[in-house]
Amino acid sequence: MLVEGERRTEKITKSAVLLSLALIFQIGFTPFAQPVVGPLVNMVLLLAVITVGPATACFIGCLTPMAAYALGIMPILPIVPVIMLGNTLYVLTFFILKNINLVVGIAGAAMVKTILMTVTVRLLAIYLFPALPPQVIAALSIPQLYSALLGGGMAFLISSYLPKKMVHDQR
Repeated sequence: MLVEGERRTEKITKSAVLLSLALIFQIGFTPFAQPVVGPLVNMVLLLAVITVGPATACFIGCLTPMAAYALGIMPILPIVPVIMLGNTLYVLTFFILKNINLVVGIAGAAMVKTILMTVTVRLLAIYLFPALPPQVIAALSIPQLYSALLGGGMAFLISSYLPKKMVHDQR
C-alpha cells in the first residue's frame, strides 16, 4: 500500500511522462501535421484522464497549444484558446461519460470537442479575425472529430492493457 507521499510522487511522475509524450508527439511529428499529431495528443489526453485524472489531463490539454504557439507550430495566437477550450471539454466530457462506457465517453467527447471548436473558430473568423486563413478554419472543424475519435480509440486500446493499479483512483 502506498503512503500519501508515494502516491503524490507516482502521480507527478505519470503526469510528467504523459506531458512529455504529448510534447514529443507535437514537436517530433510536426512534419506530419494534424492527421498524426492530433490523434496522438488526444490519445495522451484520454490516457491522462484514465491514469492520473481530469485535472492533469486538462493541464496537458492547455499546455500543448501554448507550447505549439511558443515553438511556432501553431503561429496564430487567437486559435490557441480555442484549442485549449476544445481540449478541456474533450477531457471533461470523457471523464463524465466514461462511467457509462468508454466508447460512449470517447464518442461524446469527440462530438463535444468538434462542435465547440467548429462553432468557436467560425465565430472568431466572422467577428474578430476575418483574415483567419480558410485552411485553419477547415482544420479546426470536421478533422477534429476524426482526430478525437482516433486518439480515443488508441487510448481505449492502450488502456485495456494497463494494469488495474495504473488506473486513476477517483476517490
